[in-house]
Amino acid sequence: MSQLSSCVLPSEHDPRQWSRWRRWAIALVVWNLIAPVDLATTFYSGVQHQIQNDLGTTDTLATLGVGLYNLGCVFGVLIGGPLSELHGRRPVYIFSSICFFLFSLGATISPNIASMLICRTLTGLFGSPVFAIYGGSLADLFSPHERGPMVALFTLVLQGAPTIGPVPSSFLGTFLHWRWLLGFLTIWGGLLAALMFFMPETEPNAIARKLSKSEGYVQDTKVPVADKPNLWGKVLLTPITILRHEPIVSCTTIFHSFVYGLLFLLLEVYPHIYKSHYSMSREQSGFVFVAPFIGNVLGILIYFYSLKPQYEARQRVIQVESSGKRDIEPEARLPGLLLASLLLPIGLFWLTFSADPEVHYFLPVLSGVPVGMGMTLLQLSLFNYYIDLYPTKSASAIAANTATRNIVATIFPSVALPLYKAMGIRNANMMLACISCIGLPTGIILYVFGRKLRAASKWANQTNVDDYVGPSAPLLTQGPQNCYGGTSSSA
Repeated sequence: MSQLSSCVLPSEHDPRQWSRWRRWAIALVVWNLIAPVDLATTFYSGVQHQIQNDLGTTDTLATLGVGLYNLGCVFGVLIGGPLSELHGRRPVYIFSSICFFLFSLGATISPNIASMLICRTLTGLFGSPVFAIYGGSLADLFSPHERGPMVALFTLVLQGAPTIGPVPSSFLGTFLHWRWLLGFLTIWGGLLAALMFFMPETEPNAIARKLSKSEGYVQDTKVPVADKPNLWGKVLLTPITILRHEPIVSCTTIFHSFVYGLLFLLLEVYPHIYKSHYSMSREQSGFVFVAPFIGNVLGILIYFYSLKPQYEARQRVIQVESSGKRDIEPEARLPGLLLASLLLPIGLFWLTFSADPEVHYFLPVLSGVPVGMGMTLLQLSLFNYYIDLYPTKSASAIAANTATRNIVATIFPSVALPLYKAMGIRNANMMLACISCIGLPTGIILYVFGRKLRAASKWANQTNVDDYVGPSAPLLTQGPQNCYGGTSSSA
């Protein structure tokens, strides 16, 4: 019998050595799987008024359709990642896509608001694992230097889909029934669920296990089967531990959660603002989200054509100064966070002082552009900062951030209207703009004192990436260390 090391796969079974067209085709299928799951988060908002009238419910209950979907995503993300590491990507994709189709269908044909909310929660729960494992799939398929275009493409759908979601549903909702519109996402998800059965496995250990059964190879696994229950406990608890004991993660996660929650708060606030000042219907106000989406696109372009080259140049200087050692400086990622921390208050103050009946509505609509830019730049810079900062725990840091953000996104839609009605539009906008200002001093502190803060952490990168040999979950900018010999940043 042949011996197959866990770090080596035969070339014909190595996903990174498949043809370029095959790897891109698989990545685009995963991209398409993310799109309806992410779009469904806010697509509902564009037809919320229709649903409220058709099902005879209150505005508060109808709003829960967005919040409960995000609540389901909190648990789906935490569970989906460990499952894909233990059993492979393919079975998780298949199960998740089938459940997304079934519960999305349930929401589409729901006869009352109770069944609608239950189905929406379960759709988020079972559809969201793709958010946890898509990065692993890309790391399985592409080496770090190949991932640049993929990072941009996936960032656009991850940030852009929920931002643009209300626009098509608001437009189509003027002449189509909401069941047809939700049915469109259901059919999209159903087609992808059928396509998942033809997807090959890309997770290296899962491929090795399959080979050991079918071709007589013996797999040299790094994680014994007996230890997998313990692995489950560690994977689920590590994000919580990092969130509690790492001030860098907890502070940045609080700010990022507020920014992410703003998107869902604005889903409810924009219709209120533009109805009060400009007599727009909820459907018409949905078009306002074109501006943040344009900001998302601009943020990606700024990051990849300006901030990323500056980061790479800084790392080359550090490498020369350290005599060729692979030293890295995570704080070199923070200019993107600082720029985002400036753009977000600018956009919110812009909205505060321009949302006035005496001012043409086009001016407050444009305030969404810097907000959208800030949201994208913050996510790209912060996640890559985590990856540089926690070489062996970056997956857990990002999982902690993602779960917390979704909890905030669950709450914000429900409190938006009561907040604005109690405080008034201008005062509420002013309060949010002032809160968003906390990001700048936080970023400056991390940028100036980052090295000292790292020295106080047992997980943060202290010297250089060669000192870290522990496994790190494959992410967008990481290679799966268990099979390809290390991780490397590409974004």
